Amino acid sequence: MNDYLLYGSMIIGLLLLVASTIIYHKWRIWKWILWVIMIGVYGVLYFKPEWTPLITYDTFLDYYFYGVYGLTILFAITFSKKIRITQNLTDYDFFEMEKELDEIKSTSELLRLRYISTIALSMDAILFYNDQLDGFFVTEPFEKIIDSKKSEYTLEEYAQLIHDDDRNQYLSTIKKITKKQTTFDMKYRILRRGIYVWVEERGSVFEYDKKLQLISMMKPIDMKLFPETLIHEIDSLPTEQQLIQYLTTAQKEPEAFYLVMIQLTNIPDINQRFGRDVGNLMIAEYIKKMRYHFAKDINSIFRITGIQFALIIKEQRKYEVLLRALQSGGDLINLAINIGGIQQVVYPNLGIIKHEPWSTYSLNEFINLGQKTLDEAIRNTKRNYSIFGE
Repeated sequence: MNDYLLYGSMIIGLLLLVASTIIYHKWRIWKWILWVIMIGVYGVLYFKPEWTPLITYDTFLDYYFYGVYGLTILFAITFSKKIRITQNLTDYDFFEMEKELDEIKSTSELLRLRYISTIALSMDAILFYNDQLDGFFVTEPFEKIIDSKKSEYTLEEYAQLIHDDDRNQYLSTIKKITKKQTTFDMKYRILRRGIYVWVEERGSVFEYDKKLQLISMMKPIDMKLFPETLIHEIDSLPTEQQLIQYLTTAQKEPEAFYLVMIQLTNIPDINQRFGRDVGNLMIAEYIKKMRYHFAKDINSIFRITGIQFALIIKEQRKYEVLLRALQSGGDLINLAINIGGIQQVVYPNLGIIKHEPWSTYSLNEFINLGQKTLDEAIRNTKRNYSIFGE
């Protein structure tokens, strides 16, 4: 009878171990080790008693019964503890978890609807690149930009629609995306009804689940409306008439200032080689850079002709920066600009004249002297600038 109780306890212990592993999906190694030791010791005493001459089988059983029963009770207690916790969760804690889950689902649904509504309001096309960055799907405005009904593209398939001169720049920008490069902004030409049109694509990069995610927005660049639809750096500039009004007021002030006449001399050559649209884009980028470095605080850049501009500098520090850039011939003045796959250096000529508070020049004389200084800079083959009086 005792043997049946012993074997029954061993089997119950094994069933508790297997059930615990299956139900809770977790191996309790220490339990399995104890159970294996328990069975192993019994097997040695039962089948190989000569290995343990210091103790007889009957004497061993007197103590072994207690060990087996105690171990089985331990397995049962730890197993019932798991059941008790699970039962508690199904009462109050599980109700709280359901309530929290409903709140999360409600918040998630609200965010989803807001996101969809935001996309619907956007006039720009949105491109959602996949995890491998070898394809994307697009929103409806994209279909209108390139006159296509497709909403999904592979990267190589889309690259075939891009102008040959711009394709490498596009592919290298996308393929070199990293966590450190969180944004990009590029302009390139895309084929639409057999004609290439300019578009601008601005992208944002973030990481999710250890994978890079890329979303970008695209809009066409209407060259006729370029200043209004993109950066306002050409048509929005004050004119020569407004320059005269500005100088009239500035001459009455007690501070000195500099009139810098600028001519983007190689823009006509760029227009001839790549088209006027490329030239206009490069003019806009150049004016944008000049405004950032020398006229960021005041609206003091004026357009005289298509490629000639005037800049008013009132701060001595900014003039010194300009002078050092001219003397060094650095890229602060001679700007390398990349539009699509076209990279050109815009070379300006500059004529500079300083107005002192005690100056006796009339307004017309002052402007004419500035123009003559610019003409001298254009004729000068040794350097691209000229300073009146030097």
